[in-house]
Amino acid sequence: MTETWHRIPSPDFWTAVFTGILAATAVVALVVGYRQLKEFHAEGQVQHLLTLDQKLDQEPMLTYRRVLAEKRLKNEEDPDELYPLLDFFETVGLLVKRGYLDDSDVWNTFSYPVFILNADARQIIEQQQREDPTSYEEFSSLVERLQRIESDKHGTSAHPSKDEITDYWKQETVRRQINPQASPSTQKDEVVRQAEGTSRENV
Repeated sequence: MTETWHRIPSPDFWTAVFTGILAATAVVALVVGYRQLKEFHAEGQVQHLLTLDQKLDQEPMLTYRRVLAEKRLKNEEDPDELYPLLDFFETVGLLVKRGYLDDSDVWNTFSYPVFILNADARQIIEQQQREDPTSYEEFSSLVERLQRIESDKHGTSAHPSKDEITDYWKQETVRRQINPQASPSTQKDEVVRQAEGTSRENV
C-alpha cells in the first residue's frame, strides 16, 4: 500500500503540468496572432497599392499625365502638370518608407513611370533641392529603392534613354480613363482599343 501511494503524482506535479500547458497555449496564441497581424498588414499594403493605382488612372491625374506628355513632346521645360505627378509619387515614397506599401509591389506597379519622371525631370528636381534640401526627398528616396530592386532583378529600365522617354510621352498623350466599375473583360477590351489606337497613330 505504501508503494502504491508514492506512485500517485503530488499536487505540485499537476500544477507544473497545467502551468506548462497554459504556457504552451499562450505561445501558440502569440504565434497565431503574429501571423494574423502579418496577413492583415500584407492585405492592407495591397489595398493601399490598388487605391493609388486607381487614383493614378482616374481624373484629375489622367489629364495631368496627358497634358504633361503633350508639353514635354513640345519641349516645354517646366510644365505645371509635372508637379501633381511628382507630388503623387512623393506620397508613394512616404508610404513605402513607413511600411504602408511593399517595395517590390511598388516596383512592379510604378517603377517605369517613376524612372521616366526621374530621368526627364532630374534637373528640375535637383534645382528644387538646392533651394530646399527636403524638396521631393521621398521621391528621390523612392527612386533609389526602385533602382536597387531593378538592379537586383537585372532589369534595364532604371535609366531610360531619350527615345524611351519620348515613346513614353507619346503613349501618355492617348491614354484615356478606364471605368474601374466595369467588368475585367470590358476593362481588357478598353486596354486593347487604346493600344490599337496608339499603334495606328504611330504608323
